[in-house]
Amino acid sequence: TYAVIGAVAGATGEQLQAYFQNIWAIGAIAVILALMALSMFGFYQLQMPAILQSRLNEGSTRLGGSLGMTFVLGAVAALIVGACVSPLLISVLGIAILKGDPWLGAALMFAMALGMGVILVAVGAGAGFLVPRAGAWMEQVKQVFGVLLLGVAVYLLGAVPVVPVLLLWSALLIITGVYLGATQAVPAGASGWRYLTKGIGTLLLVWGVLAMIGGFSGNRDILKPVSWQNLATLRGTASPDTPATALHFSRVHNLPALDAELAAARANDQPVLLDYYADWCSDCLRMEQTTFQDPLVIQALAPYRLLQVDVTDPADPASRALKQRYGVFGPPAMLFFDTVGTELTAARLYGYRGPAEFVARLPAF
Repeated sequence: TYAVIGAVAGATGEQLQAYFQNIWAIGAIAVILALMALSMFGFYQLQMPAILQSRLNEGSTRLGGSLGMTFVLGAVAALIVGACVSPLLISVLGIAILKGDPWLGAALMFAMALGMGVILVAVGAGAGFLVPRAGAWMEQVKQVFGVLLLGVAVYLLGAVPVVPVLLLWSALLIITGVYLGATQAVPAGASGWRYLTKGIGTLLLVWGVLAMIGGFSGNRDILKPVSWQNLATLRGTASPDTPATALHFSRVHNLPALDAELAAARANDQPVLLDYYADWCSDCLRMEQTTFQDPLVIQALAPYRLLQVDVTDPADPASRALKQRYGVFGPPAMLFFDTVGTELTAARLYGYRGPAEFVARLPAF
């Protein structure tokens, strides 16, 4: 059931996916995840009402014997346990919807359900002595999950171009590093765990400072917060691998404009790259920041006429018509046309492609 829910969340179609990838939907989901994280930090508790929990438990004690009753017991157990993991459940469903991938959604929810089920089955089979006892360590685990939820919220906000996502990463990393004791001296006689947490905190603190530098330099990649281009900009010098030219896409907003561009390409004996783009598409932003900035890609696309279709608004009739013309279900999609205007369907690309893969898959003319 969990896997089906995850698959449905991921396969709701590009319409629902697009609605959930505008700035308001992403912001709302990020706020919900932040609120879930605060509950992990102990500011408040999210759980089913005590009356409802007691009634479910009383009802479950009267059931038993048949397969149907066993299924009902499992459903009741899932409801009770689900109340405890609601922050993670909401975050997993949010990721599945935002990514629009039914396989990813099914896999995430299946893994979550499997993890919950294994524990319940083990306890029911008499392995309750293996379950760790409650203690202070559980609060620390909750805090770790709270930080992870905040990380997911910041990651989702990275799909919004106007959000300074690296500065948010910087704040999260620096605060976490300080909390882990990066700025505190290790007392004499401290355990190895204390040194380990301080080391992890120091790494996070340094990473956060680099993210802050990259954020103020206009970068958005947390895995590469400071690039050579950023350092060259700060020094006032040009990086030797900075391309002299950049790709320039001509935006087309409707079918007549697209037909005119294709006709002009045929007249000039040019192949065409038609790129479907949306402001809410994180992979589209990654393509612009990495692949389309690569010198080898720029050189390989030199013979092409570069066209771009903006499908940010799913309710725009012209945008829908441009997608329906070639059966494109969502961005990023890259279509290639030969010099006579015929699409090379075998070369069509969906999703993010790194520079090396993009050049390898690029039709040669």
